[in-house]
Amino acid sequence: MQPTLENVLKELPGYLSKAIHMLTRPSDLVQEHVMADNPQAKLEQSIAFLLLSFAIALVLTVVFPEVTNPVQLVNGEKGMAAHAFAAIRLLFGLLGLAMLTYLAARITGVQDGFVRFFGLVCAVCGVVLVIQVFAASLTNISMADPVTARSWIAMEKGMQKIRLLIEQGVLCASDMHTGNVSPNKELASEFKTRLAGLQATYVQATDRPLYQLAATLQSLAMLALLIWAGRIWVVYLKSYSLSTGRIILTTGLGVVFAGAGMVVYELVNSGAEMMSMYRYCT
Repeated sequence: MQPTLENVLKELPGYLSKAIHMLTRPSDLVQEHVMADNPQAKLEQSIAFLLLSFAIALVLTVVFPEVTNPVQLVNGEKGMAAHAFAAIRLLFGLLGLAMLTYLAARITGVQDGFVRFFGLVCAVCGVVLVIQVFAASLTNISMADPVTARSWIAMEKGMQKIRLLIEQGVLCASDMHTGNVSPNKELASEFKTRLAGLQATYVQATDRPLYQLAATLQSLAMLALLIWAGRIWVVYLKSYSLSTGRIILTTGLGVVFAGAGMVVYELVNSGAEMMSMYRYCT
Protein backbone atom coordinates (compact mmCIF):
# COMPACT_ATOMS: atom_id res chain seq x y z
CA MET A 1 0.00 0.00 0.00
CA GLN A 2 2.77 2.44 0.90
CA PRO A 3 4.68 2.00 -2.42
CA THR A 4 1.43 2.65 -4.30
CA LEU A 5 0.80 5.82 -2.32
CA GLU A 6 4.34 6.97 -2.99
CA ASN A 7 3.85 6.40 -6.72
CA VAL A 8 0.63 8.43 -6.65
CA LEU A 9 2.35 11.31 -4.88
CA LYS A 10 5.14 11.23 -7.45
CA GLU A 11 2.57 11.75 -10.20
CA LEU A 12 1.03 14.80 -8.53
CA PRO A 13 3.56 17.56 -9.46
CA GLY A 14 3.56 16.80 -13.16
CA TYR A 15 -0.03 15.59 -13.46
CA LEU A 16 -1.41 18.50 -15.47
CA SER A 17 1.46 18.62 -17.96
CA LYS A 18 1.31 14.85 -18.38
CA ALA A 19 -2.44 14.91 -18.99
CA ILE A 20 -2.08 17.70 -21.55
CA HIS A 21 0.71 15.77 -23.30
CA MET A 22 -1.55 12.69 -23.47
CA LEU A 23 -4.39 14.72 -24.94
CA THR A 24 -2.26 16.53 -27.53
CA ARG A 25 0.09 13.65 -28.47
CA PRO A 26 -1.93 10.40 -28.39
CA SER A 27 0.54 8.68 -30.72
CA ASP A 28 3.37 9.25 -28.24
CA LEU A 29 1.21 7.80 -25.46
CA VAL A 30 0.67 4.59 -27.41
CA GLN A 31 4.32 4.21 -28.37
CA GLU A 32 5.46 4.75 -24.77
CA HIS A 33 3.48 1.70 -23.71
CA VAL A 34 3.93 -0.51 -26.76
CA MET A 35 7.72 0.03 -26.89
CA ALA A 36 8.34 0.12 -23.12
CA ASP A 37 11.38 -1.92 -22.07
CA ASN A 38 9.84 -2.57 -18.66
CA PRO A 39 6.05 -2.92 -19.17
CA GLN A 40 5.52 -3.80 -15.50
CA ALA A 41 7.05 -0.52 -14.33
CA LYS A 42 5.03 1.36 -16.94
CA LEU A 43 1.88 -0.35 -15.67
CA GLU A 44 2.61 0.69 -12.09
CA GLN A 45 3.12 4.28 -13.25
CA SER A 46 -0.18 4.20 -15.15
CA ILE A 47 -2.05 2.77 -12.17
CA ALA A 48 -0.68 5.58 -10.01
CA PHE A 49 -1.84 8.10 -12.63
CA LEU A 50 -5.28 6.48 -12.70
CA LEU A 51 -5.62 6.53 -8.91
CA LEU A 52 -4.67 10.21 -8.84
CA SER A 53 -7.16 10.91 -11.64
CA PHE A 54 -9.84 9.09 -9.67
CA ALA A 55 -9.14 11.24 -6.61
CA ILE A 56 -9.40 14.40 -8.73
CA ALA A 57 -12.60 13.17 -10.37
CA LEU A 58 -14.06 12.35 -6.97
CA VAL A 59 -13.39 15.89 -5.77
CA LEU A 60 -15.01 17.28 -8.92
CA THR A 61 -18.13 15.13 -8.48
CA VAL A 62 -18.52 16.42 -4.92
CA VAL A 63 -17.75 20.09 -5.56
CA PHE A 64 -19.42 20.33 -8.99
CA PRO A 65 -21.91 17.45 -9.21
CA GLU A 66 -23.68 16.74 -12.48
CA VAL A 67 -27.21 18.08 -12.75
CA THR A 68 -28.99 14.73 -13.02
CA ASN A 69 -31.99 14.48 -15.29
CA PRO A 70 -35.01 14.54 -12.95
CA VAL A 71 -37.13 12.67 -15.47
CA GLN A 72 -35.22 9.55 -14.52
CA LEU A 73 -36.51 7.66 -11.50
CA VAL A 74 -35.05 9.13 -8.35
CA ASN A 75 -33.04 6.55 -6.43
CA GLY A 76 -32.37 6.34 -2.73
CA GLU A 77 -28.76 7.53 -2.86
CA LYS A 78 -28.27 10.99 -1.41
CA GLY A 79 -25.55 13.47 -0.65
CA MET A 80 -21.84 13.11 -1.18
CA ALA A 81 -21.97 9.32 -0.90
CA ALA A 82 -24.04 9.24 -4.09
CA HIS A 83 -21.44 11.28 -6.01
CA ALA A 84 -18.60 9.11 -4.72
CA PHE A 85 -20.44 5.96 -5.69
CA ALA A 86 -21.14 7.38 -9.15
CA ALA A 87 -17.42 8.05 -9.67
CA ILE A 88 -16.56 4.51 -8.60
CA ARG A 89 -19.13 3.01 -10.96
CA LEU A 90 -17.83 5.18 -13.80
CA LEU A 91 -14.26 4.02 -13.15
CA PHE A 92 -15.12 0.33 -13.17
CA GLY A 93 -17.36 0.83 -16.18
CA LEU A 94 -14.49 2.34 -18.15
CA LEU A 95 -12.13 -0.46 -17.16
CA GLY A 96 -14.75 -3.08 -18.03
CA LEU A 97 -15.33 -1.61 -21.49
CA ALA A 98 -11.58 -1.45 -22.06
CA MET A 99 -11.19 -5.14 -21.21
CA LEU A 100 -13.88 -6.06 -23.70
CA THR A 101 -12.12 -4.11 -26.44
CA TYR A 102 -8.88 -5.93 -25.58
CA LEU A 103 -10.70 -9.21 -26.14
CA ALA A 104 -11.71 -7.99 -29.59
CA ALA A 105 -8.10 -7.06 -30.38
CA ARG A 106 -6.85 -10.49 -29.28
CA ILE A 107 -9.39 -12.24 -31.50
CA THR A 108 -8.32 -10.31 -34.60
CA GLY A 109 -4.60 -10.89 -34.25
CA VAL A 110 -3.03 -8.57 -31.67
CA GLN A 111 -0.55 -10.73 -29.77
CA ASP A 112 0.49 -8.10 -27.28
CA GLY A 113 0.67 -9.07 -23.63
CA PHE A 114 -2.06 -7.95 -21.27
CA VAL A 115 0.36 -5.93 -19.10
CA ARG A 116 1.23 -3.47 -21.87
CA PHE A 117 -2.39 -3.06 -22.90
CA PHE A 118 -3.62 -2.64 -19.34
CA GLY A 119 -1.00 0.02 -18.71
CA LEU A 120 -2.27 1.96 -21.72
CA VAL A 121 -5.86 1.42 -20.58
CA CYS A 122 -5.16 2.83 -17.12
CA ALA A 123 -3.52 5.93 -18.58
CA VAL A 124 -6.39 6.50 -21.02
CA CYS A 125 -9.04 5.86 -18.35
CA GLY A 126 -7.33 8.36 -16.06
CA VAL A 127 -7.73 11.11 -18.65
CA VAL A 128 -11.22 10.02 -19.69
CA LEU A 129 -12.45 9.89 -16.10
CA VAL A 130 -11.42 13.47 -15.30
CA ILE A 131 -12.62 14.92 -18.61
CA GLN A 132 -15.94 13.10 -18.42
CA VAL A 133 -16.61 14.28 -14.87
CA PHE A 134 -15.57 17.82 -15.83
CA ALA A 135 -17.88 17.73 -18.86
CA ALA A 136 -20.74 16.55 -16.64
CA SER A 137 -20.08 19.41 -14.22
CA LEU A 138 -20.67 21.89 -17.06
CA THR A 139 -24.38 21.22 -16.64
CA ASN A 140 -24.22 23.50 -13.58
CA ILE A 141 -23.97 26.47 -15.97
CA SER A 142 -27.66 26.05 -16.70
CA MET A 143 -28.53 26.46 -13.01
CA ALA A 144 -27.40 30.12 -13.12
CA ASP A 145 -30.73 30.76 -14.81
CA PRO A 146 -33.33 31.11 -12.02
CA VAL A 147 -36.12 29.78 -14.27
CA THR A 148 -34.20 26.59 -15.03
CA ALA A 149 -33.04 26.15 -11.43
CA ARG A 150 -36.50 26.55 -9.90
CA SER A 151 -38.09 24.35 -12.56
CA TRP A 152 -35.46 21.67 -11.98
CA ILE A 153 -36.12 21.67 -8.23
CA ALA A 154 -39.85 21.38 -8.91
CA MET A 155 -39.23 18.39 -11.19
CA GLU A 156 -37.04 16.67 -8.63
CA LYS A 157 -39.78 17.01 -6.02
CA GLY A 158 -42.41 15.94 -8.53
CA MET A 159 -40.49 12.81 -9.47
CA GLN A 160 -40.51 11.70 -5.85
CA LYS A 161 -44.30 11.69 -6.00
CA ILE A 162 -44.27 10.01 -9.40
CA ARG A 163 -42.08 7.27 -7.97
CA LEU A 164 -44.61 6.62 -5.21
CA LEU A 165 -47.40 6.38 -7.78
CA ILE A 166 -45.38 3.89 -9.84
CA GLU A 167 -44.69 1.82 -6.74
CA GLN A 168 -48.30 1.83 -5.60
CA GLY A 169 -50.00 1.68 -8.99
CA VAL A 170 -47.68 -0.72 -10.84
CA LEU A 171 -45.08 -2.55 -8.81
CA CYS A 172 -47.04 -3.03 -5.61
CA ALA A 173 -50.18 -3.76 -7.61
CA SER A 174 -48.58 -6.67 -9.45
CA ASP A 175 -49.32 -10.26 -8.50
CA MET A 176 -46.27 -11.99 -7.01
CA HIS A 177 -47.12 -15.28 -8.74
CA THR A 178 -48.15 -14.16 -12.24
CA GLY A 179 -46.66 -10.65 -12.50
CA ASN A 180 -49.98 -9.30 -13.81
CA VAL A 181 -50.86 -5.77 -12.70
CA SER A 182 -54.27 -5.03 -11.20
CA PRO A 183 -55.33 -1.68 -12.71
CA ASN A 184 -56.05 1.21 -10.37
CA LYS A 185 -57.94 3.87 -12.32
CA GLU A 186 -57.62 6.50 -9.62
CA LEU A 187 -53.84 6.18 -9.37
CA ALA A 188 -53.51 5.99 -13.16
CA SER A 189 -55.43 9.24 -13.58
CA GLU A 190 -53.31 10.99 -10.94
CA PHE A 191 -50.12 9.67 -12.55
CA LYS A 192 -51.21 10.99 -15.97
CA THR A 193 -52.00 14.43 -14.55
CA ARG A 194 -48.73 14.75 -12.63
CA LEU A 195 -46.68 13.50 -15.58
CA ALA A 196 -48.23 16.05 -17.92
CA GLY A 197 -47.39 18.82 -15.45
CA LEU A 198 -43.79 17.64 -15.15
CA GLN A 199 -43.42 17.46 -18.92
CA ALA A 200 -44.50 21.09 -19.22
CA THR A 201 -42.07 22.10 -16.48
CA TYR A 202 -39.27 20.18 -18.20
CA VAL A 203 -39.86 22.00 -21.49
CA GLN A 204 -39.83 25.32 -19.64
CA ALA A 205 -36.52 24.43 -17.93
CA THR A 206 -34.72 23.21 -21.04
CA ASP A 207 -35.92 25.90 -23.43
CA ARG A 208 -33.49 28.44 -21.96
CA PRO A 209 -30.22 29.82 -23.44
CA LEU A 210 -27.99 28.81 -20.52
CA TYR A 211 -29.33 25.26 -20.49
CA GLN A 212 -28.73 24.90 -24.22
CA LEU A 213 -25.24 26.37 -23.83
CA ALA A 214 -24.39 23.89 -21.05
CA ALA A 215 -25.75 20.96 -23.05
CA THR A 216 -23.79 22.03 -26.15
CA LEU A 217 -20.52 22.42 -24.23
CA GLN A 218 -20.97 19.02 -22.59
CA SER A 219 -21.70 17.36 -25.94
CA LEU A 220 -18.68 18.96 -27.60
CA ALA A 221 -16.40 17.87 -24.74
CA MET A 222 -17.66 14.29 -24.97
CA LEU A 223 -17.32 14.29 -28.77
CA ALA A 224 -13.72 15.49 -28.55
CA LEU A 225 -12.99 12.83 -25.94
CA LEU A 226 -14.50 10.14 -28.15
CA ILE A 227 -12.38 11.23 -31.13
CA TRP A 228 -9.25 11.24 -28.95
CA ALA A 229 -9.94 7.75 -27.62
CA GLY A 230 -10.69 6.53 -31.14
CA ARG A 231 -7.37 7.93 -32.34
CA ILE A 232 -5.52 6.03 -29.62
CA TRP A 233 -7.35 2.82 -30.53
CA VAL A 234 -6.42 3.10 -34.23
CA VAL A 235 -2.77 3.95 -33.47
CA TYR A 236 -2.56 1.00 -31.07
CA LEU A 237 -3.86 -1.44 -33.70
CA LYS A 238 -1.61 0.02 -36.41
CA SER A 239 1.43 -0.43 -34.17
CA TYR A 240 0.89 -4.19 -34.55
CA SER A 241 0.68 -3.92 -38.35
CA LEU A 242 -3.04 -4.66 -38.62
CA SER A 243 -4.52 -3.93 -42.01
CA THR A 244 -7.35 -1.47 -42.50
CA GLY A 245 -9.80 -4.35 -42.83
CA ARG A 246 -8.65 -5.90 -39.56
CA ILE A 247 -8.84 -2.53 -37.82
CA ILE A 248 -12.45 -2.15 -38.96
CA LEU A 249 -13.23 -5.73 -37.90
CA THR A 250 -11.61 -5.24 -34.50
CA THR A 251 -13.49 -1.99 -33.97
CA GLY A 252 -16.76 -3.66 -34.93
CA LEU A 253 -16.17 -6.52 -32.52
CA GLY A 254 -15.20 -4.06 -29.81
CA VAL A 255 -18.47 -2.15 -30.31
CA VAL A 256 -20.47 -5.39 -30.15
CA PHE A 257 -18.69 -6.61 -27.01
CA ALA A 258 -18.95 -3.20 -25.35
CA GLY A 259 -22.63 -2.97 -26.24
CA ALA A 260 -23.30 -6.40 -24.78
CA GLY A 261 -21.40 -5.45 -21.64
CA MET A 262 -23.42 -2.25 -21.25
CA VAL A 263 -26.69 -4.17 -21.65
CA VAL A 264 -25.68 -6.58 -18.90
CA TYR A 265 -24.58 -3.66 -16.72
CA GLU A 266 -27.89 -1.86 -17.17
CA LEU A 267 -29.85 -5.05 -16.46
CA VAL A 268 -27.96 -5.49 -13.19
CA ASN A 269 -28.66 -1.87 -12.22
CA SER A 270 -32.31 -2.20 -13.21
CA GLY A 271 -32.68 -5.33 -11.12
CA ALA A 272 -31.15 -3.62 -8.10
CA GLU A 273 -33.44 -0.60 -8.58
CA MET A 274 -36.52 -2.80 -8.90
CA MET A 275 -35.62 -4.68 -5.75
CA SER A 276 -35.20 -1.44 -3.82
CA MET A 277 -38.64 -0.31 -5.01
CA TYR A 278 -40.32 -3.65 -4.32
CA ARG A 279 -39.17 -3.46 -0.70
CA TYR A 280 -41.63 -0.63 -0.17
CA CYS A 281 -44.45 -3.01 -1.02
CA THR A 282 -43.70 -5.18 1.99
